[in-house]
Amino acid sequence: MRMSGRIAPRAERCIGIIDLGSNSLRLLIVRIHADGSTTVLNQVKHMVRLGEGGFVHNRLQDEAMNRTLGVLRGLAEMCAVYETSEIVAIATAAVRDAENGQDFILRVREKTGIDFTAVSGREEARLIYLGVSSGLERSDKLRLFIDIGGGSTELIVGNSQEYRNLDSVKLGCVRLTNLFFKGSTGPVSPREYAALQAHIRNAALHSFQRIADFDIEEAVASSGTAQNLAEIAAAREDADAVREGRPSRASRHVLSYDGLIRAVRELCSLGLEARREIPGINPNRADVLIAGAAILQTVMEEQGFESVTVSGRNLQNGILVDYLMRMAPEREGTALPSREESVLQLARFCRFEEKHAFHVAKLALELFDSAGTLGMNSSPPVSRELLYYAALLHDIGIFIAFANHNAHSHYLIRNTELLGFTDREIEIMAALAYFHRKRPSKKQPVFLQLNEDIREDVRLLSVFLNLAERMDKSHRQVVRAARFTRAGDGWLELHVLVAEDCPIELEEIARGGKLIRKSCGMRVALRPCQEQAVFESAVGQTMRPAGQ
Repeated sequence: MRMSGRIAPRAERCIGIIDLGSNSLRLLIVRIHADGSTTVLNQVKHMVRLGEGGFVHNRLQDEAMNRTLGVLRGLAEMCAVYETSEIVAIATAAVRDAENGQDFILRVREKTGIDFTAVSGREEARLIYLGVSSGLERSDKLRLFIDIGGGSTELIVGNSQEYRNLDSVKLGCVRLTNLFFKGSTGPVSPREYAALQAHIRNAALHSFQRIADFDIEEAVASSGTAQNLAEIAAAREDADAVREGRPSRASRHVLSYDGLIRAVRELCSLGLEARREIPGINPNRADVLIAGAAILQTVMEEQGFESVTVSGRNLQNGILVDYLMRMAPEREGTALPSREESVLQLARFCRFEEKHAFHVAKLALELFDSAGTLGMNSSPPVSRELLYYAALLHDIGIFIAFANHNAHSHYLIRNTELLGFTDREIEIMAALAYFHRKRPSKKQPVFLQLNEDIREDVRLLSVFLNLAERMDKSHRQVVRAARFTRAGDGWLELHVLVAEDCPIELEEIARGGKLIRKSCGMRVALRPCQEQAVFESAVGQTMRPAGQ
């Protein structure tokens, strides 16, 4: 059932979103503000295995239903604590394919008050597309979205604007484990694995043929299966790097075909209990992960992908995006909210100091750009954009408390539904907000938790944001502009145009000079002046707004 009705705009409220899958049960509690922005208040996930045994007999089993019902009672109580005005509850393959699926929905409604809708496979695919695509960089290129659930796998072709093909095939990690490995706890032989792949190819044949008609440039996998396989592959690469005495090339956001094959071989060579000990594995997935890996491997082989991007977004995110789109009728049929609009919604909800935030953003971009002209900064254009957004949001944590507000800003950015941003981009912006008051170091957990591939970006961009923040320490916008120039071997000059004497800002900037020295290995001489013509002559250019 497609949820197509419009929702009348209302005052601030909380809603609960429940995704009842064949393997996992998830609850997302979200505050929706009057302007349409959102804040995640809580997330809960339980592995209930509702589909266990049900796919063989086409009936949900009593033990699985009772187990799931017990968890749902707890989730209903959580929603009551948060005073949710509405619970949007979606059930997928385990319920829709079971003869007694509707009976279970009625039983859940009676016992918990939660009213589930069992969506079709295509509707599930549409919601997954909304959730995952809204977290990717906007692009016209076609992507294949792969979501491996417990009972089904959704295969979607689309770009950032629209989907082109929606498919749902009855291939899931729980379904296939019950079919091929029911009761087995030993290793999986090459022959058994080949038979599993042959079944997958046959079941997905028509979907594969439809997908082959599109010119697809990228594959995105968005399930817990894909995330766990990426963790295993990354843990193996980390171990290899330590043993060989070299930097690790591990990435949790990209899973290569070679990395997948290594993980599959290790998984298949071990019995169930030994599998649970594999570095990076979620022990609760150890019994169904081989089947999930076989699905992903087969899709990659059939479509010729050497790697997949791994997304942390899922059906739940899609349910929320769909809900928000129905809340805003003027957006129906149009693109999702722009990145800047999403950022400003959060900033305004947190009552940010607009003049200060935009001024710090302007100064940070001026430093970024002038560093680029000197060859100090080779970051891609998207880094400039993320620096701008992070500068707008750097102080929003004051909404919670001034003390440790950088940590509060970090939390708010990571836990708010910022539409249009990838998970990686959100991590960068959140980290920049955290480090706007201090230099990143390997002693800090927030920095260590970042993937290796974004640490250098955060380390460099945080220098520009930190200096820009120092330039408006008094929040009077007295430092009007800033540029770097070279001044001989090992030296930079930092020119600042000031409107009046500003000892507080100049002292702060001088203290910040060591950030440049530690980041770029260059000493900094501060050159303040109050005349625009002198400033322009010193930096060798006429002043223009940095812009976003």
